[in-house]
Formats: sequence, structure tokens, C-alpha cells
Amino acid sequence: MKSNKIFRLSSLRTSIHLDGCNVTHYQELHKFSSEAEAEDFFNESIQELLTHGWYDIESVTVDENNKDFTPDELYGMFLELKNQVDEFANAIIKPSIEITPYSTTETTLWQSKFGGLPYLPKNTTYPETPDGNPLHLLAQINFSETPTLEDLPEKGILQFYIEAGGQTAFGIEEYPQLKQTTFRVIYFPEPDLNIDNLLDNFEFLPPGIGLPLSDCLGLNFAIKSTSMSASDYRFRNLVKSHFPIFQQSNLTKAMEKSLEELVDDFINEYEEKYEELLGGHCLGGYPAFVQNDDRADLEEEEGYDFLLLQMNSDDEHSIMWGDEGVGNFFIQPSALKQLDFSKILYTYACC
Repeated sequence: MKSNKIFRLSSLRTSIHLDGCNVTHYQELHKFSSEAEAEDFFNESIQELLTHGWYDIESVTVDENNKDFTPDELYGMFLELKNQVDEFANAIIKPSIEITPYSTTETTLWQSKFGGLPYLPKNTTYPETPDGNPLHLLAQINFSETPTLEDLPEKGILQFYIEAGGQTAFGIEEYPQLKQTTFRVIYFPEPDLNIDNLLDNFEFLPPGIGLPLSDCLGLNFAIKSTSMSASDYRFRNLVKSHFPIFQQSNLTKAMEKSLEELVDDFINEYEEKYEELLGGHCLGGYPAFVQNDDRADLEEEEGYDFLLLQMNSDDEHSIMWGDEGVGNFFIQPSALKQLDFSKILYTYACC
């Protein structure tokens, strides 16, 4: 019987696989004229790794009593998954509205913007914290200026306010932040563009020292396709439901463990190819993360799965969420369909 072994490092994708006269090392195939030469190379490679301090390792061999998949089966499944990374990414891609800020000396009260002064009818109470401290405008989106995206309003003005007096970290006072006490999201479905009816005196506002930006920025919009981050709390289950490999039945515990490790390997392959493409200011699409996805900890019947707004750190426009962080606002899809912005998840994280 030909030699068939896997020396597994942290995952199958970085393992050494001996299959007869062939050895796959770091995903590079080495062919030999005999099985003995191949096994010598296999063993020498293992010793070299051990000499250099590798310790997260496991040797897997073919054994009639082994209730796990064989090395050939494991490595074959890994290669099959690796070859379908792009197909999977295209299957789950979603459109978003990309936001491109630009410097400007003046904006109208109803214009889309990051920072600056808000659109607010005179008969509307200015948003405050429970202690009576005014919130500051973080972003304002006038949907008459944006492309159409399914589920987002086609008209109206949507505003995002945060506490910026230095009492919180960008308006976050607890994790996850669901209570709109130190942040607020307000929607005006039928804006009144008569300047005489709008608040135009904002002298009561203290300096916004806690905002992630210092200047008011105008906004341009364009439709863009976005990939899902592997850090998204839904990603792992999407992988397992997409590929038949993970839907096998009558598995032993060892087989189930190996399949979970294959998910990890696939995620690593995906991240290497797509994670750097994520991020940017946007409406809709998929969020980017610099840490964990806070939504995973929520115990709600419906997830906060629609990304209402993402604002990234942006050196070019002097936007900085701590250390290269990001701010995200999420809403439950059912609430968005009803244009109910009373229940929002606001998250902020930095490196």
C-alpha cells in the first residue's frame, strides 16, 4: 500500500501531504521517482519545521480503525474548497452605495454631509442626551442625492447624531449600544426646503471635540458591489450551507472536527483574497470590522442585518475613529421596511 500521510500544522492549507511519490508542501507539489525519496523529503521537511519551533502540529496517517477522513479525502476536500473561493464570494456579493467625501467651504442645511450643521425644522426639538447636552451631527443623507438601493428610502433625509462633548467614546456608553441616549438616528420623510422654516442658529452647540472628524465634508455617491467580511457573524454558517461537503450526515465526532477545521481553512483562503477589499464609507452592503462583530452577542429574534451607515477612518479627509477604527449603524430589515429608525444598533471599534 502506498504511503499516505498528512503532517498538519495550524491547518490543512499549511500542511505537508505525502501521497505515494508526491509531497505537497505549503501547497507546492514536489514529485519524486520513488516513494522512498518522497517519504525522505516528507520526514526531512517535518524535522526542519520542528527545528524552527513549530509546535501546533499533528500527524495524521491512514488506519483502518481511524474514524476520521483519510488524508487523501481531507486534502481533496480542501483543494475543492480552495478552488471555489471566487465562486462563493460572487454568490454572496451585495450592492451598496459607496460614499466619497470631498472638502467644501459651504453646504446647504439639507445637503448630504459628514459633520456640519443639520437640517432641522424650527418646530423640531434638537436631539440631546438624557442630561440635556446637545448631540452633534455625524452624518446626514439626503436620499434625493443618492442612487436607488433596495430597502433604503427613495426620498427624505436620514441623520446620525452622536454625543461629542468628550463624555463618551464617539457616543458609545455601553456595548452593544441600542439605547438612543448618546446617539440618535432621525428620519424626515418629507423635508421642508423653505429656509425660513428651518433652524439656522446653532450657537447653543458646544465644540464637537469628540467627533471623529473636524471639518464638514460634502458627499458623492455611487453603486458598488461589496464582499462579506469573514468576521461577519453570519459568514461561517453561510460557508457551511453553501458547500455540500459540510452537509454530510452520519459523521463521527472526528469527522465533524475535521470539517470544522476545513471551514477554518476556507475562511483563511477567503480572507487572504478579499479582506483587503473591504471597508470604506457606505450605505447598505456588508460591514467591515477591525475587531469582532458585536451582533453575534445579541439575543434577538431578528438580527440587525442591514448596514444603515458605515464611516471608516480616512486619512485623506481627516476622519479618525480612534486608532484606524470604524463606526457602524445597523437596523433590523423589518424595521427598515417600515421606516422605523427607533431601534438601531450602533457600534464603534478601533485597532
